[in-house]
Amino acid sequence: MIKRIWIVKLLSFFLALVLGAWPLPPIIGIWRPDWLLLVLIYWTLHPLGQSMTLIFLLGLLLDVQTGTPMGVHTLSLGIVVWAAAQYGRRARVFSLWQTSTLVAILAVIFRGVNWLVLNTVSVTDHDIFYVLPVFSSALAWPMLVVLMRRYGGR
Repeated sequence: MIKRIWIVKLLSFFLALVLGAWPLPPIIGIWRPDWLLLVLIYWTLHPLGQSMTLIFLLGLLLDVQTGTPMGVHTLSLGIVVWAAAQYGRRARVFSLWQTSTLVAILAVIFRGVNWLVLNTVSVTDHDIFYVLPVFSSALAWPMLVVLMRRYGGR
């Protein structure tokens, strides 16, 4: 059983990275949910939890994928996973929409830390469209939970 969950876990991380890099038209691309963040939150709320080494490696992969300085996504994913782990036991009794609100808050933290670090090192200048994935991530959360529960999550 544990081996099956690890296979599903690694496959879900791979698919999240692929969905994050999938080419989309610009008008749709600005609404792209943070798929890797959603999958990490899902597995953090899972009873098996997350390893920080895996979060570190996934953050570096996301940095390479998006072309940001190394460690930006690692830092923000680490903070979000820590925050999700703090509410893990309580979030298991939340309804799907209450958990979606928690995911929106965690996505705001993720985007905020990224924005702060990237603007501190003056890599990029983000506009108001930088927060749109927060809304799409919160809306994509129920779909992700249903799919993950069906194909081997909980």
